[in-house]
Amino acid sequence: MQTIIDLWNGNVAPCEHCGSHDPVINNLIGLIERNREKLSGGLTEAQRETFQKYMDCSDEYLLRMLELAFCDGFCLGGKLVMETWL
Repeated sequence: MQTIIDLWNGNVAPCEHCGSHDPVINNLIGLIERNREKLSGGLTEAQRETFQKYMDCSDEYLLRMLELAFCDGFCLGGKLVMETWL
């Protein structure tokens, strides 16, 4: 029960290290950063502001999708545990 409480309080971060040792993920992160820098370097101030808003929305969308995926996975794990006890 303590793990669930820690999870609720934010003391456990199940995705904190997700992909941090995966070379494909690390390569993608590098590509994203390089392309973002290249793109934003050639933009006007108004375009840069629009691009930043786009990036903020994309980040928010990604975080929400990760949250939903975590919840779905947690529920699936709970169902698997329940089925093993029956």
